Amino acid sequence: YKALLVDDEPIIVEGLSRSIPWERWNCRVVATANDGTEGKNLIEKERPDIVFMDICMPEMNGLQMIAALNSQFPDLEVSVLTGYRDFEYAKEAIRLGVTRFLLKPSNMDELEEAIECMCANLNLAHFSRVFKNRLGYRRTNTAIRCLENRSKSTIIRKKYDSAEEKCEKKYAIYIDSRDCFRF
Repeated sequence: YKALLVDDEPIIVEGLSRSIPWERWNCRVVATANDGTEGKNLIEKERPDIVFMDICMPEMNGLQMIAALNSQFPDLEVSVLTGYRDFEYAKEAIRLGVTRFLLKPSNMDELEEAIECMCANLNLAHFSRVFKNRLGYRRTNTAIRCLENRSKSTIIRKKYDSAEEKCEKKYAIYIDSRDCFRF
């Protein structure tokens, strides 16, 4: 997946770029920006799958940027990383559909969990489209529920139960240890 980082503090952008093992989730940072307008333009140009952004930035704040891009990029996964603890920001971010709202300074576990969650959401969105094409609408909902259960289980590191395994066999889905879905 392609990731884009937007923050008006260059040290944050550099730290996220270098300290996160992006390849672990099959991700790579394709661009960085230092303000909301630059970030919006880069998102339109690069079409990333994942965005980490600050809220309070020059030109255009992060929430304005999300609102401007939501209809154009409905599958874009966004995590907000901010130093502002204002509940109104969090409430607006949730209304706009952000995946995670993280407060600075965040630890590596929080950042990695956000990436894992965003990648799981992208996998589900992708395979929802695949199932609709292959299985038709009626059987798709059951198969997607199986994948959602599988994804949630992966995130919290639980063992898969036999119902999911039956679903896996019924729909001829194989999920390997890296959550790659194969038919």
